[in-house]
Amino acid sequence: MRWKTVSAIFFLVVLYLIIGATVFQALEQPYESSQKLTILAEKLKFLTMHSCVNSTELEDLVKQVVSAVRAGVNPSGSLSNQTSLWDLSSSFFFAGTVITTIGFGNISPRTEGGRIFCMLYALLGIPLFGFLLAGVGDQLGTIFGKGIAKVEKMIVKWNVSQTKIRVISTLLFILFGCLIFVALPAVIFKHIEGWSTLESIYFVVITLTTIGFGDFVAGEKGHLTEGGSENLEYLDYYKPVVWFWILVGLAYFAAVLSMIGDWFRVISKKTKEEVGEFRAHAAEWTANVSAEFKETRRRLSVDIYDKFQRAASIKRKLSSELGINATMNQEMTPGKRTLSANLCEDKETYPSLTLSLSPVPGALTRNGSLYLNGLSPDYADRQEIAIIENLK
Repeated sequence: MRWKTVSAIFFLVVLYLIIGATVFQALEQPYESSQKLTILAEKLKFLTMHSCVNSTELEDLVKQVVSAVRAGVNPSGSLSNQTSLWDLSSSFFFAGTVITTIGFGNISPRTEGGRIFCMLYALLGIPLFGFLLAGVGDQLGTIFGKGIAKVEKMIVKWNVSQTKIRVISTLLFILFGCLIFVALPAVIFKHIEGWSTLESIYFVVITLTTIGFGDFVAGEKGHLTEGGSENLEYLDYYKPVVWFWILVGLAYFAAVLSMIGDWFRVISKKTKEEVGEFRAHAAEWTANVSAEFKETRRRLSVDIYDKFQRAASIKRKLSSELGINATMNQEMTPGKRTLSANLCEDKETYPSLTLSLSPVPGALTRNGSLYLNGLSPDYADRQEIAIIENLK
């Protein structure tokens, strides 16, 4: 890829980021300001109702709550009834989010040993998961490809062009995949987690695109979520099943992105071929124009050369008939060698020739004549010899 193309894409991405930042700021900043005012009002209300607690003690409590939330612990309710975030099922789900690079962020290692192991685990696990994702994506592509082939065979009977068939089959492939990996899981999460429809779809899309903000996480019993219930009970294999759904969903999205990339490559190839054909036509047209120009210039040069040759021949005939020899011509001054003749292809057209030897000023008149020796006719006013071929 050329630097110009890379620079253009870079500026396009920067522009896209600026647009996104502007929209997010317009949508989220007012809500953030209202939440700040709300929490400030709640603090003042709490201090007013509980005069035994001062503002410093309240701030210390708030800091402890924030620290617990960041550690993935839900400080509300009775902590004795909450299950561990690092049991086998939750730890399996966390390890899965590490190698899939989703990283929800709801829980993270807090010990030095856990952080060191997480780095090494990610460095080895991410490439391994990449190979697995590619393999699953190929298998899904094969399965969906067979289905698309059957659909295309059915559509061919409708006498539709090949391009329309490919577009229709691809759209069906995308819609079917979205139904299985997006719509159906969203319905299930809405039922199990108690989320709204928007929250469920939001979680599915953010997860399968590996963004993983962590504000909504399946199987957390309402931890850090806005709409989750705290009294939910999950089966032990719930989170592993969610991780396998993530695996297949990522493979599907990878297949879709690969297909879109193939489209762009085909379009780019066709565009390059069309540009190449256009350049070839342009080069051929330029060569033809150049050849025509050269031929026209050659013909003009030949015509002009022929006319000068005829003019020189007539001059020689006139000189020989008027008895002007080379010796006399050499002894004359440039003014005396001024020769005026009205040229034509046939000398017989002008039978009347006048030789003016008298030094009469103005005896030389042009009458549309051509001065063959290339000198100015001003020498005629200097009483010099001139030979004139009259038109009449």
